[in-house]
Amino acid sequence: MKTLILLLAVPLASCASITPQEIRGPSGKPAYTMKCSGSGRTLEDCYKKAGEICPNGYTIVDRASSVIGVPSNGGTIMVPQHSLVIECK
Repeated sequence: MKTLILLLAVPLASCASITPQEIRGPSGKPAYTMKCSGSGRTLEDCYKKAGEICPNGYTIVDRASSVIGVPSNGGTIMVPQHSLVIECK
């Protein structure tokens, strides 16, 4: 049963929306941190969201990409994990 739940959760993670968290950037301007993780997600999804929340442009403060293993059906599925921190201009 746990395996079935995990198999259903992984594809759904790719459909989840990107929810930026507002923080103060290095220069004191509004900045945002966001995760764009899950099967089918790319760092490009984070860049697209950054453009939506900062229509006048943004500066990348930090970005990271990695791959994590998620247990599935007696094996492991490798799932991308991306994060981006941007400061609006």
